[in-house]
Amino acid sequence: MVKKADVLKKIQDFVIQNNEAPTAWRSELVRNLTDELESEGVTRALYWMWRMRHPSLLRKSAAYQTIGDILADFIMNVGEVAERLSEYPVRGAEKRYREEVRSNERELLLRYDRSDHDSDYCPRGTIFADSIAMTNSVEDVLFFERTDMTAEELTEMLASTQRDPSDVIEQYADGSPWNAEEIIKRRTAQNVTNAVMRLDMRRVKVCEVCGNAFYSHSVQPKRVKVCDVLPHYKFKPQSVCQVERDRLLAKIRKAKRKAA
Repeated sequence: MVKKADVLKKIQDFVIQNNEAPTAWRSELVRNLTDELESEGVTRALYWMWRMRHPSLLRKSAAYQTIGDILADFIMNVGEVAERLSEYPVRGAEKRYREEVRSNERELLLRYDRSDHDSDYCPRGTIFADSIAMTNSVEDVLFFERTDMTAEELTEMLASTQRDPSDVIEQYADGSPWNAEEIIKRRTAQNVTNAVMRLDMRRVKVCEVCGNAFYSHSVQPKRVKVCDVLPHYKFKPQSVCQVERDRLLAKIRKAKRKAA
């Protein structure tokens, strides 16, 4: 009886060893492999029942695929760059994996039913519809995070960092070639220390939208009234608070026009 582990190992070795094979050869290579597996007792049904991680994604936590899908992907030999200009582009295993990761990071499942078991528990990646206030948009609930920090607390935190910047230096000046050579940052220990010592407590402001303290990096810090701490997921490079401010100002202007 053929062992599943042996077949999956053979599929994995086959894809890796023939990774550079020209597209024109691949159908024949797969045919030879499947003939060999058939002689060992692997039936066609097993190609769509047995699953394994794609050999191109062994070091990543990608979902398992059927060995039939993996061999089909090998035959197509999709070139991601060439496919970008196609009217109906075909995605390879790695591109599908990257899209799945981005989707999981940005998308949440909206649930409408709440049982007794779910009353205080919301699985990761989900949100209950009844937790969204009718007066707020969904993006406000999902992305408008509050840190509840006062100006005094932020000032003390920055002052404490100036008194002892060792933790910040260890975090940002790690001695890697990237930090040493990167043109814009050049995060050497001395440069990080200088940046910490240049912190100006007069730049600590309180956001008029979320009410949290923030450090203004603007060339005109006195004019800044809204923080840019949390980038808006849709209207980058604006922050969530900037978008909310603009929305409120638009409502005020509209109300004034109606009153006039």
